[in-house]
Amino acid sequence: MSTSVIDDLYRYNDWANGRVFQLCGGLTAAQLDQPRTMGLGSLRATLHHLLAAERIWWERWIGDPWRAFDIDPAGASPDAIERDLSRIAELRRGLIDRERASNWKRVVQYKDSKGNQHANLLDDLLLHVANHGIHHRAQALSYLKGLGRTVPAGLDYIFYRLARPTVAQAPSVADAMRGYGLEINSGPGYEVDWDPQRVRYYFAYHDWAVERLIDKAIPLNAEQLDRPIDIGPGSIRKTLLHLHDAERWWLRNWTTGTSAFERSPLATSLTDLRDAWAQTAERRNRFIADLTAEGSQRIVTVDASGALVSVRVIESLIQLCCHGTHHRAQLLNMLRQVGTQAGELDLIVWVRGRQE
Repeated sequence: MSTSVIDDLYRYNDWANGRVFQLCGGLTAAQLDQPRTMGLGSLRATLHHLLAAERIWWERWIGDPWRAFDIDPAGASPDAIERDLSRIAELRRGLIDRERASNWKRVVQYKDSKGNQHANLLDDLLLHVANHGIHHRAQALSYLKGLGRTVPAGLDYIFYRLARPTVAQAPSVADAMRGYGLEINSGPGYEVDWDPQRVRYYFAYHDWAVERLIDKAIPLNAEQLDRPIDIGPGSIRKTLLHLHDAERWWLRNWTTGTSAFERSPLATSLTDLRDAWAQTAERRNRFIADLTAEGSQRIVTVDASGALVSVRVIESLIQLCCHGTHHRAQLLNMLRQVGTQAGELDLIVWVRGRQE
């Protein structure tokens, strides 16, 4: 069985949303509304925003009249939000199927929340909404962590792939991962059709967003870069280094074989990191340019903290883009905490910028 990149991203989106809402069971109103200087300001508001965004984009795609973006969670329960998200997901799957023959190239005319008129390909908007969910789930997971609720390892795309695999893991590896609480082999997996244009497009956005954050961080002093912040890897510098280390690690696994994850020295300057990122991104992009449909389905085995995990090349490429979005959400909040605004990094902002 095979599927498109778009279909796969939405299967991942729905799986990850479900995992977030599993963690919300039994939370009190005080916990859901506990204020925090992150994202939308509370867990309830963040969950509501996920729904509000998916719903308003659905309305724009089908040509419903303009309305203001719903920003008031109004005490909505996680169960009610999850039910509405499931309904939108079902409607969206129907739309994706209906417009599959055109490769989702219909131009959608719509107004944004401020009433500004736009025209974008449905393809771009589908990618934006799937990516937007990753960003805000990163925030939701941080809220939940503060409430003592965590999902083992996280919600990276690669964990969705372990739950819905196309590659069988060695029994000992699968058993060890279940021991950590990971979801393994719980449903069917679909091989992702090689789509070089869409993959290159997603990475072009990914590089733009990461490079913008590096540029925003370079003027910061060491105290700001290394200030301990209880989000993700723990500081701005550590998070930026982790993004590059992941890129470098996957590139080695693709090109030279199974490799252990290596961490850059914590003393690495951000100017050096910017140069290293550019070089690694160039090598990765050359690898993608030379990749064939057959090569995209090649199985690579990576050393994930001692566990030898196998995935397909195309799956690891999607993982890198999704992983970047997750950690950029963390970085935006870290930068705000040290007094720096990085601006909007949504994929739709990049898409519109390319039109100007």
